[in-house]
Parts: sequence; C-alpha cells; structure tokens
Amino acid sequence: MKALKLIALFGFGFVIGGIAVGIWSGYLISRMTVSKEVEVAFQAAQQAEWLAELRLGETTNAIASMEKSMDSGMVAILQWAGVRPPDQKTLKARDRFLTNVKVYHQSFPPAGNEAATINALLVSVPGRSPQSTCKAAICRLDDQRLATLGTKANSP
Repeated sequence: MKALKLIALFGFGFVIGGIAVGIWSGYLISRMTVSKEVEVAFQAAQQAEWLAELRLGETTNAIASMEKSMDSGMVAILQWAGVRPPDQKTLKARDRFLTNVKVYHQSFPPAGNEAATINALLVSVPGRSPQSTCKAAICRLDDQRLATLGTKANSP
C-alpha cells in the first residue's frame, strides 16, 4: 500500500510540475514576443529620426547616427558569436548581408573604440564579387571607390 501511495504522490507531483512548467514557459514566450515588439518599435523610431534629419538637410547627423547604429550591430554580432558561435547556415546567411557592411566600410572605415573589433569581424566576410554587376547604391559606392583606386568597376 505504501508503494501505491508513493507512486500516486509522485504522479500528482509530476502533473503539478508539468502544469507549472507550461504556465512558466507561456509567460516567457509572451515576454520574448513583447521584447521583439519593443525592439522593432525602437528601430522604427530610430529610422524616423534619421529620416527627419535627412528631410531637414542634416545629412551629417543622419549619417553619423546610422553608422553608429550599424557599428553597434556589428559589435553585438561579435558578442553573440563569442557566446554561441553561429552554425554554417546562419553564418552564410549573416555574411551575405554583412557583405554590404564590408563594402561600405571599405569606403568609409569605422571609427571610434570599436573600429578594430568591427574590422576583425569584417575580415572574415566575403567582399563584393568581381563578377557581380548591380545598380544598388552600395555597388555604385563601391564603384566610386574602385574608380579612385584606378581599378575596373563592376556595375553597368
């Protein structure tokens, strides 16, 4: 009889524990969703400020703020990689986007305390392919840089 009571008590504890874990995980997931919403709202507010500066002709301020934001993102990526290195699929997708950052920083190198850290990350990112032709602003900027160096540009 004691074994039956012990099994019943264990089963009851298991059910109560499962309910508690379910409630707690639901709470955590809802908090993570809210924080993602707050992050997106922050980014939208930041972009609104940059757009306002651009429309007011304050391009220097807007560019400085955008570069600071971009470089803060690079530092965050490095910190995340230090805690949990990305798998190959993530690394490939991430580097595809970071190619634009690398191309931009080839024309306008990062400044400030994190410049060396950002450059260390961008060394591992592939650059723009010499065979690529595009009309995007980042390609035109790269073509300007290449023209100043006397190198053949890629864009049509």
